[in-house]
Amino acid sequence: MHGQNTETPCAAQVYEFAFEPVPKGHKKTTSSIFIVLAGYVTALSCLATGAKIGGLMTFQNAVWACFTGNAVLFCMAVLLGIVACETGWSTTFLSRQVFGKTTSRLFSFLIILSSVIWIGLNGDLFSRMIARSFTWWPLPTALTAVLVIGIWTQSAMRGWKGIELVSWIAVPIAVSIIGVCAYDIWTTVGFVTITTYKPLQPLSFTAASSAIVGNFVFGCTITPDVCRFARSRKAVLIAVFFALLIGLFGLNVCGVLIAQTAGNTDFNHAVATLGLSLPVFLCAVFCLWPTQDNNIYGGSLAIQNILQGTQLEGFVSHRFLACILACLSAIFAAIGAAHYLLPIIIMLSVLLPPVSGMLFAEYFFVKRSREKQTGNWIA
Repeated sequence: MHGQNTETPCAAQVYEFAFEPVPKGHKKTTSSIFIVLAGYVTALSCLATGAKIGGLMTFQNAVWACFTGNAVLFCMAVLLGIVACETGWSTTFLSRQVFGKTTSRLFSFLIILSSVIWIGLNGDLFSRMIARSFTWWPLPTALTAVLVIGIWTQSAMRGWKGIELVSWIAVPIAVSIIGVCAYDIWTTVGFVTITTYKPLQPLSFTAASSAIVGNFVFGCTITPDVCRFARSRKAVLIAVFFALLIGLFGLNVCGVLIAQTAGNTDFNHAVATLGLSLPVFLCAVFCLWPTQDNNIYGGSLAIQNILQGTQLEGFVSHRFLACILACLSAIFAAIGAAHYLLPIIIMLSVLLPPVSGMLFAEYFFVKRSREKQTGNWIA
């Protein structure tokens, strides 16, 4: 049985169009694309990464590093989004045009690994935040991380519909809370105090901007999984621009403000010092949920690419794969994933951008698809 040839539209949605391009009748509005992307990029890790570099740089340099890193991410997301919009294919199936059918599975493994890493990291960060915010919380950090990842999985199992519903609820609330906190910090501390901040151990501009890229390079790499539902290039451009402006650049700068005001690069300690634990905790609830849903979604599509052409093709639903990814992520979170935050995002900033570059270079310039070949080991 080959899902690409035999699936009905209803069956295709069970696998989230993993084996075929998204049909025109299933394309979404620009607002739907924007809210799902915004839900993805409005992530707690953006605040934490902003805090990391904010405590190690002057305010001006930190903001420029955020701008530079996010400009790279914007270009990646738009170009890959356009490719997906016009082809209708998911990220891992697009990778076949560069790597070939069989060797594209190597890229799929990298996507799966990245999904597990980010879900685990955010689960661990959030569980630690719960422990600091509520001293009466009875569960250990590891078990709390497993619990919250299980909650995220409930909507991720429902595919696009579940992600969009959660995003429409979570994004307005999260952005409002973050905006109020940032305004309160800015008016309380004052512009002069922040702009005269001097770090004891300065971080280089290159390392800082690389950390910004690494923080969300995985998210931009799997942008096609969302933008394949877009109806036009214009829709991709509008949705990506406003989603990244609010969710990436905006949250990075807020993280910088929090770190420099508190004088601490550790995000959790910084918000506790400023007395913002409760509002930031509430914000984290609504930031993390749609972000991890998207990570699970992208990881599920990557697994389907591996299964395609095997006896399991068409027999494993998105729901089941979402549960598998959640279990692996929970194990990683339980062993203390947050300890590896900065090394991981720097590693991903090196591994993933070349693949993204090859994907849109193939589509726009080379135009010599290897999709029907077994492999392309040069790529």
